[in-house]
Amino acid sequence: MQWVAFIGLLFGLFAGMLRLSRRLMRGKYERATTANIAVDENGAATIPVLATFAGVRGLPWWYGIATNNAKPLLVIEPAGIRFRVIRAQRRLFSEIACVDVRQATGTVNLELAFHGALLTFSANLGNVPLAAHVLRMLPASVPLSARAQQIRSSGT
Repeated sequence: MQWVAFIGLLFGLFAGMLRLSRRLMRGKYERATTANIAVDENGAATIPVLATFAGVRGLPWWYGIATNNAKPLLVIEPAGIRFRVIRAQRRLFSEIACVDVRQATGTVNLELAFHGALLTFSANLGNVPLAAHVLRMLPASVPLSARAQQIRSSGT
């Protein structure tokens, strides 16, 4: 009987944590829209992202070595991008080697690889329409993967 109570307790804890995490994430997903993109007087657009990740080139895209879901940042400026995983960084558009879009259940990640850099940057945008809008905000000189070009042109 004690085992049944213990297993019931574990199941209740797990189900409660799952419900709580879904409730907390629902608010973040609702804010991940094109309407919530903030543009300042200098033309820098702050994109609402759910989380940011640093990955390593050559490893699978879903493997991140660092993550930030407390205060993630992605800003598209006139000359480049500004982002934060661990610390804030700036990169010029000319430094971007390729932009890709990866999708999985509940996530749409914009992945940027940089010339001569081992680490990649990914931002979870939450949905495809926001990813398409962000891709259209990038200049035409930024190289896109086939998936990113398809999403950029279709918007869905």
